[in-house]
Amino acid sequence: MKSAIKFYQSLADRAQRVGIVMDVFVADVDQVGIIEMKPCLEQTGGFYVMTDSFANPVFKESFKKFFEVDEEGNLKMGFMSKISATCSRAIRIAGAVGQLTSLK
Repeated sequence: MKSAIKFYQSLADRAQRVGIVMDVFVADVDQVGIIEMKPCLEQTGGFYVMTDSFANPVFKESFKKFFEVDEEGNLKMGFMSKISATCSRAIRIAGAVGQLTSLK
């Protein structure tokens, strides 16, 4: 398990540097290795959806929602977006809410 976690951590580092987000859609109740892949999801801001089958309504609706498009046919996603905060030295930002990750 340690070598798998090390592999996925290095993969997550590489993906984050170039702006790749790793999302996982699983339709299986067996071991899929998601614990080992955890750094990829956390570090890249990815989503994880797991159900018992592809026919499960949760899987279907999540998949449809994930690939929604706007009026112009573009995916409703933000790619390589950056958020910066400007404040005085007395204020420290401890975190944020949502699917994002620090660029370090």
